[in-house]
Amino acid sequence: MAYRREGELDRRTAPRAEYRRTAPGFLSIDGFPCAVRDLGPGGLRVEPAPAARVWRLDEIVEGELKLREGSALQIRGRISRISRAGLAIVPVDQAWPGEALIVAERALLSRGRSERRGAPRLPIPTPPGGRGARITRLRDVSATGLRYVIGPGERVPAVGSMLSGDLRLDADTVIAVRGRVVRHMGREVAVALAPPGLSPEVLSLLHARYFGGESELGR
Repeated sequence: MAYRREGELDRRTAPRAEYRRTAPGFLSIDGFPCAVRDLGPGGLRVEPAPAARVWRLDEIVEGELKLREGSALQIRGRISRISRAGLAIVPVDQAWPGEALIVAERALLSRGRSERRGAPRLPIPTPPGGRGARITRLRDVSATGLRYVIGPGERVPAVGSMLSGDLRLDADTVIAVRGRVVRHMGREVAVALAPPGLSPEVLSLLHARYFGGESELGR
């Protein structure tokens, strides 16, 4: 019961970076991938615990934690709780993300949720219409993000990684994009674009190409 109270106290008193409605954080322990559901100065939760390894209460574990804001660091912690859902790990020594990193992670996750809710998206018809549009890999787009399908032979980019390059809409049109991968579903990848995002001119071009007329997205 002492371990349960410790975990509950930490969750109530210390703000955490919570990976809700988005891909979880990533922690590798002894080569086993672990999905981090929340992270704070007093600990983190892994759900579910990898089944290929036996986990023991009070065991000291070490691994590499990859944060959404781009940092990767070695952490050392103690398993303070084991349940059907997963594990709770509390820090040992100083091998743990500092307050500034956790605040940055929380801000990034909050901004991602706000952008997904607040920025209207233009869905690209499937199969898309219009001259030369059948080869586009774009699935939807807004001023702050887009979703596309990776091509044959391409590797699925890791969540949290930065992408930069040209996205081809058809044989005649490409757009320069730069942003962070926020999630992927099979061969589809969602990207939060770096400021300033897509210009009103690009959004109007997309709307005119696939639907005709002027878009409200860039206004």
